[in-house]
Amino acid sequence: MIVQDELNQNVNMHMSETELLEILHFIRTKKEQEIDKIKSKINKYVQKKNAEETFYQSLSPMRKLFTGRSPSHHQAVEYIAHVKEPLQQIEHLKQGLFELNHSIRSLQEEHKKEITLSTSIFREVRKNHRMENFSS
Repeated sequence: MIVQDELNQNVNMHMSETELLEILHFIRTKKEQEIDKIKSKINKYVQKKNAEETFYQSLSPMRKLFTGRSPSHHQAVEYIAHVKEPLQQIEHLKQGLFELNHSIRSLQEEHKKEITLSTSIFREVRKNHRMENFSS
């Protein structure tokens, strides 16, 4: 089977259909694991912040006065760094998963001699194909 890059049609690889499917499933699993890892980091951060807020609220008014609490703009920057940006990263990974699932479905439904993949998927397939060849 010929695997082509969507952007640069001159760049292509030759591999079996089953090998391509294995690589695509491996890439999908890797992306799903990365999404789960990012979600767990976000959850840990949110739990930590909730625990800090609960502790702060349990303090007496006098102790609250002497407790150093970061300004709200620092908390906003922290939220962006620990929650908003990772959520954007998850959305980007989900878009890649959607493309990947579409490629897998089209490969399973139609047995063609040639398939065109998006540039990002093509690069990952090529990288994993090379690694597989080195490990054999």
